[in-house]
Amino acid sequence: LAPKSRNHLRNTLRLFFGWAVKNDYLSATHRLLEAASMERETITGEETDFYRHAELRAILDAADETMRQIIALQGLAGIRLQEAQRLTWSDVFGTAGHIAITATKSKTRQRRLVEICPALAEWLRPYREKEGPLWTEHRDTWHARFTELREAHKIPARKNGLRHGFVTFHFALHGNENLTAAQAGHTPGMVHANYKGLATRKQARAWFAVKPAKGSATGKILHVPGLDRSAA
Repeated sequence: LAPKSRNHLRNTLRLFFGWAVKNDYLSATHRLLEAASMERETITGEETDFYRHAELRAILDAADETMRQIIALQGLAGIRLQEAQRLTWSDVFGTAGHIAITATKSKTRQRRLVEICPALAEWLRPYREKEGPLWTEHRDTWHARFTELREAHKIPARKNGLRHGFVTFHFALHGNENLTAAQAGHTPGMVHANYKGLATRKQARAWFAVKPAKGSATGKILHVPGLDRSAA
């Protein structure tokens, strides 16, 4: 795990130890927090890496029906993996032209509406009549299956590469950090500092042109006018 993730787990342990002391399962004079492994690590800036449009297409084309929607939401809407896996289909289709990320499902605990771009609308079309949660399995299952999918197509690992791809290309396409930040649930300053100049508009247009191939199973799904209008 990265230092940020390890620090997050340390915080979880601190909360657990506090709960254990409060409930008399652990002595108030315990010294577990003095362990060397409990010391917080300094987090240094990491280089932003992201998938390219050809890699996004390969992953989407090869993904099965339980994974494709999550991949599309990350890459074409910038939704965090944890957020996407908490969504229901009513969150996806309940607001015309947008996906509703409620405060309880958002990492930042702030509600936001994420625009459904035309490419994303095409990938979501087959799921229009579905109900319930988008993902029902364990998160570890997701990571294992995504790694298998990626390696099968010889695509290198890129940490948070789908979401980073969205933010990078959305900012390159629109040149507006406020717009990109609102979509991704970032701050404008973070977008400007970490994603400026990483891609060209031509590359961004190619990313957001990744749609299901004509004649594919996805492309043969019945036309849903309401979804098309909302994404236009």
